[in-house]
Amino acid sequence: MAEWARGARGRTVTWPAPDMYVLVEGVLLRMLPDSPETPVGTEVVVGYDTGLRRLVAHRAERP
Repeated sequence: MAEWARGARGRTVTWPAPDMYVLVEGVLLRMLPDSPETPVGTEVVVGYDTGLRRLVAHRAERP
C-alpha cells in the first residue's frame, strides 16, 4: 500500500520508538528512522530497506 510513498517528502509527527510516524501527502505512515536523533517536525524522504522490508525515513537534504 505504501509503495507510492517511496521517494516522497514528508514530515515526522510522532516518535513511538523504535518507529516514527511521518505525514506524507495527508497520509500518516509508520516507518523506521535512519537516525535515532531525528526530532519531531523534521523533513524526511521516504525510502525502503529491502533487508527489513520496511519503509525508512531519511533526513531530507536542503537545497
